[in-house]
Amino acid sequence: MISPSQSMRKHGKTFYWASRFLEKEIANRFYAVYQFCRNIDDLVDEKKDKDTLKNIIQTWKKKKDHKIFDSFKSLEPRLVPQEHLLKEFFNGQSFDINQKQPKTLNELIIYCYRVAGVVGLMLCDVMELKNKTLRYYAIDLGIAMQLTNIARDIYEDANNNRIYIPETMIGKVSPEKLINPSVEQERKINHARDKLIDLADHYYQSANVGIQFLPKQTQRTIFIAAHLYREIGIKIKINCISYDEPRVFLTKYEKIIKTIKFLFKKQRVISNIPQHNYLLHKAIHKLPEANNV
Repeated sequence: MISPSQSMRKHGKTFYWASRFLEKEIANRFYAVYQFCRNIDDLVDEKKDKDTLKNIIQTWKKKKDHKIFDSFKSLEPRLVPQEHLLKEFFNGQSFDINQKQPKTLNELIIYCYRVAGVVGLMLCDVMELKNKTLRYYAIDLGIAMQLTNIARDIYEDANNNRIYIPETMIGKVSPEKLINPSVEQERKINHARDKLIDLADHYYQSANVGIQFLPKQTQRTIFIAAHLYREIGIKIKINCISYDEPRVFLTKYEKIIKTIKFLFKKQRVISNIPQHNYLLHKAIHKLPEANNV
């Protein structure tokens, strides 16, 4: 098995780029979380085996050892992500095995919370970040980044027999319809895709409020990762790139330029943590650690 840092370098290029600004100890904690999530993702994507995931979950519930948790062995016990977060993450992965097109946007947000919002909370755990409101903002960043993934990967997901755009946005469709759309269907899907990018923007804006209250080096890394991920959606919209064109990504040159510009951009300073916008968590308010005010 490759090391946690190699795993992120191979699969999480944007976050690995940003992690260069982290102190080594915190970076290694982040890599451990990333590798665990990546290993589960790969297992679900490659095997599409519900029984294998069930066995892992049962092993975890019985507090027995399994190689899928090896990346956590580098963490002190107090830093290992909490059980309720792992449970929600497994719920999200289980959904992917039996993936069906979400009926509503709320269903999609719940999915984004489970596969990515809770990852933000896991990172809070390894940073020993306990502040309730800042953890709300961590959920928002995870949801934002997952929405970007979904908006970027529509065609690729369809080829893997998956559709994440809700029925309320494009109607009930089959993967084949996304792979070989009519002109009208292509227009409709691109329009829905742009709406998801706009929605992600709301979550990025919220997350940015919380990021500025993190320790200096961690703050800079998370800001850069969020900024670069957000730029993927911006690039898609500005260039009117259709969802069925090759996957959009930032080149190394674009990352360098945008990182430099961001580092020299003056950030607005806020002395107290603002109240979180509970409406962003309306769909997930019953789920662990979401804003349920």
